[in-house]
Amino acid sequence: MSNSACKPMIGSKLLAGSTRAMSSSGHDRGASVTSYIYCKNLVRAYQVGGHEVLALKGVDFSMEQGEMVAIVGPSGAGKSSLLNLLGGLDKPTAGQLTVDGLNLLELKGKRLAEYRLKRVGFVWQNVTRNLLPHRSAFHNVTLPMTLAGMSHWQRGKQARELLGAVGLNDQTHKRPATLSGGQQQRVAIAVALANRPSLLLADEPTGALDRKNAIQVMQLINDLRGRYGLTVLMVTHDLDIAAYADRTLTLRDGALGQDVSHASEEIPVLDTEGRIQLPDTAKSQLSEATRIAVEVRPEGILLRPEHDTPDDTHLLLNEMFPQDAPPSRRRFLRRGKKRGVA
Repeated sequence: MSNSACKPMIGSKLLAGSTRAMSSSGHDRGASVTSYIYCKNLVRAYQVGGHEVLALKGVDFSMEQGEMVAIVGPSGAGKSSLLNLLGGLDKPTAGQLTVDGLNLLELKGKRLAEYRLKRVGFVWQNVTRNLLPHRSAFHNVTLPMTLAGMSHWQRGKQARELLGAVGLNDQTHKRPATLSGGQQQRVAIAVALANRPSLLLADEPTGALDRKNAIQVMQLINDLRGRYGLTVLMVTHDLDIAAYADRTLTLRDGALGQDVSHASEEIPVLDTEGRIQLPDTAKSQLSEATRIAVEVRPEGILLRPEHDTPDDTHLLLNEMFPQDAPPSRRRFLRRGKKRGVA
């Protein structure tokens, strides 16, 4: 079973997992080109060995200014392709794409370079894409300002402010190799915000960090969002990290899926040991059972009290299997002592 978040089904009805009215493709109902980010039928195709490969397949997506959205999905789902399009690093094959009123399909030359330099900031998972190894933290932060034509005095003032904002006042003279992973990512965030962009794009910003540093970095990003009025879009495979966002969308095989925001109470979570944390609405239907039957069916995974008949569907996790997959033999699991763990 994939670890991507999927809403459970009881019978044939989806549980309400979102607090916002969303289309299945990621738009707020009623979203329009006036949204801060607006994508309509966005397609990105590549030619690989004489064959066309679709990285994005007609993505519809919108965000409002100041919002933080997480996109979760497996490797190769198209997450980085979407970030590259929004950051002006790549061009769509087809569709509409606007950011803060700018039509990115029409931006060229100097206007496109200015958009990349001043309107958008990037934070990458790999520190070698974020920082110059032979320059100090201070000089890494001032470099984008120099490219933008900022004065020497203003560069120094703004760099010190940003390094203070990310908690590195006493590390400004150090090079990346002498900093911890968490400190390096803090410098990278300061670099991304050097020219005060309105949009921050983060590609697995905590992927190379341990859990403690990952939490600290996400708390920092959220704090800076409020401080500087940022709109933040990040991609991740980690649902715990996605929980810091206002909304979480799924992306798989180039197609944007359902909004899984998140009151984690509505998201079934599968851990590495195979334990499933169920939402309260599902727990209530299984609360009287001491043993739970688990059956793999072509349409999904069925959980039900042992004493029920096979046709009495109490819970279906919407995690699809190949349509020709035969049902497995039933296996019974004793409920764990921890409430809600099957």
